[in-house]
Amino acid sequence: MGLKQYFGFISERFSALLQRSQLFQHRWIGYIIAVAIYLTLFLIPLPGFEPSAQRAFAVFGLAAFSWGTTLLPLPVTAIIILFLLPFSGAISAQETYAYFGNRAVFFILGAFILASPIMRSGLSTRIALAVVTRFGNSQRQILGSILGLSALMSCFISAHAVAAMLFPIVLEVVRAAGAKPGKGFGVAAFLSLAWGVVIGSNTTLLGGARGPLALGILQNTTGQTISFAQWTLFVAPVVLVLLPVAFFVLQGVGQTEEVSLSTARRFLEKRNQQLGEISRREIVTAGILLLTILLWMTLGDRWGLDVIALLGVILTFILGVANWGEVEEDVNWGIFIMYGSAIALSAALNDTGAASALTQLLLGFGIESPLLIFAAVTIIALAMTEFMSNSAAVAVILPVALALAEKYGIEPRAMTLGVVIPAGLGFMLPVSTPALAIAVSSGYVRPLAVLRWGVWLDIISIVVFLGLSQFYWPLVGLRG
Repeated sequence: MGLKQYFGFISERFSALLQRSQLFQHRWIGYIIAVAIYLTLFLIPLPGFEPSAQRAFAVFGLAAFSWGTTLLPLPVTAIIILFLLPFSGAISAQETYAYFGNRAVFFILGAFILASPIMRSGLSTRIALAVVTRFGNSQRQILGSILGLSALMSCFISAHAVAAMLFPIVLEVVRAAGAKPGKGFGVAAFLSLAWGVVIGSNTTLLGGARGPLALGILQNTTGQTISFAQWTLFVAPVVLVLLPVAFFVLQGVGQTEEVSLSTARRFLEKRNQQLGEISRREIVTAGILLLTILLWMTLGDRWGLDVIALLGVILTFILGVANWGEVEEDVNWGIFIMYGSAIALSAALNDTGAASALTQLLLGFGIESPLLIFAAVTIIALAMTEFMSNSAAVAVILPVALALAEKYGIEPRAMTLGVVIPAGLGFMLPVSTPALAIAVSSGYVRPLAVLRWGVWLDIISIVVFLGLSQFYWPLVGLRG
């Protein structure tokens, strides 16, 4: 089965899981509710909202409902936003489409295209097999190698792509080891894959598009940004703490079943032999990736992350390691419509004063502590990402969170991380991220097991994140 087939298989299973979790079995009921939300917010006067702000808020309400219930595919909801913002009179069409051209969208585009030759060249598979073979001498080691490898790879490649690439390898290892569906080792192995991807994808801006999306909203709203190196500096300790915690939990999951790894090791050794000598395409791809990351870390502030990403893309085509036909198959083009529209919507909420007006309403609850506000925002972000796309959760929460940050004197960059990192740490439900959906689609992990073990990681993640935000961030120049 080729890469395209893997992505197709995973997409079908993830879509099926989303379909089963739909709030509405009859979509027309959802459509009626969505229209009712829009018209209610549009027509009924809201205290503190100017007409343009209320129109933007009406679009926001419809978008949040559609994203949260997966009533429509994310790109379709994005198109509705791009239509409704000028149609409703919130902001002009020119402003709407200008925001759609945010630099964050082009950074995402470059990063996704760069991932294609990394996968197609076989470089990612070679690295994966080498690591699992080298550290697969015991059940404990193989779980640790899957967890660590998936976390490491998701630092540089989209988390969804990493999960898709490692899925067939983990599946073959589990089958070769004789693990039984629903039992210890099979559950632990696929949870290692899913948890590693979820945790590791927060380390850099390359693990998922929610990071660049958040930076686009931050920059449009406040003019501030977070560099590539700063992002890793602020977030890496969260990842370094959560990975050992996850490994400890996985030991408890896997110890209920003993399996023989000798057959699994023979399978891995055979696959390594089949790969043959490392190819020129793999070497050149690795060189371009390392150069791009180095430029992001050293010249990201001066040149721009988007410019460097596009430079990397240009080099892959000039040096002949990327193929446009493969890129067209590997990149989810609809995702760019979603991110561009989310940035446009957040800008509309800010420019029209809707976010500020909503903040005033929230202030009416009498919360005076910035710490409590920050903690509440992080918990809401984590809770929402369990039921909707993490990028959609960022798009819904961050504009309001930044308005709250201004009112309470919270550093905007800290508040941005307070939304985007918890939104990337959902472990409880298969619908929260394709990585968990992939684990369930294997047949070795049941949804109840994901919930049973994931709830502990959710709780620990929030405690760890809040602790580091208060005690670590001030040491590295970020006022939490």
